[in-house]
Amino acid sequence: MRGVTRNAVVPLASGLLARRDDYFAALGAYRRGDPTPLIDLFARSVRAAALCSRESIARIKALPAEWDAELRPRAGSAVAALIPAFYDHPVMSAAEIDRRSRSSEQQTYRAIAQLADRGFIQEITGRKRDRVWVAAELLAELDDLDRRIQAEMLR
Repeated sequence: MRGVTRNAVVPLASGLLARRDDYFAALGAYRRGDPTPLIDLFARSVRAAALCSRESIARIKALPAEWDAELRPRAGSAVAALIPAFYDHPVMSAAEIDRRSRSSEQQTYRAIAQLADRGFIQEITGRKRDRVWVAAELLAELDDLDRRIQAEMLR
C-alpha cells in the first residue's frame, strides 16, 4: 500500500477535535492496553474526512478556471501567472509572488492589487514590509471542510 497518500492528506485532526473527550478517553484506554476505542475513533474520523473531502476537492479543483473566467487575464501577464501560483501555494510572501509572476515588479504589484481588489487574495500581515497574501477562497473552503468534518463526527 505504498504511495496511497502521496497526493492527498486526510484531515484526521478535524474529526478528532470534534470528539475531543472521546479521543482522550480512547488514549487512556490505549495506555491501559486496549487499542480498540482509539482505532474505532480514528476509523470514524478518516471516514468523515474522506466523505466531506470529496465536495472540497471538486470545489478547489474548479477555482483556477473560475478565477481565470472572471479575471480574463492576458496570456503571459502577471495575473495569468499568479492564478495557478496561488492555487498551488495559497499563502505567499511578496518575494514569492514576485518570483512566481515572471514579470516586472511594477506589473507584479498591479497584479496583486487586481487580485486583491477582486477578492481572490487577501493581505494578512497588515504591514508595509514583508507582507503576505492568501488565496482567500481556497482557505475559506478548507475552513468549511473542517466544519463539515466536525459536524459529520457529531452525527
